[in-house]
Amino acid sequence: MAELEKMKYEEALGRLEKIVAQIEDPQTAVGDIPAKVKEAAELLTYCRKMLKESEESIGKILDDEQ
Repeated sequence: MAELEKMKYEEALGRLEKIVAQIEDPQTAVGDIPAKVKEAAELLTYCRKMLKESEESIGKILDDEQ
């Protein structure tokens, strides 16, 4: 997870999209799918966290302006 903390949102989202494409690819070995799903879940959690933090930050800025 420490590696994720260094990623920008766009990088994490791009990696997530790549993993989803790999999971959907019929050429992907079934044995590789659990690790890919685990990484995708971690990326999804990270992206959601970043979005929530941004939303809270924007809300605070807007509240301070009023």
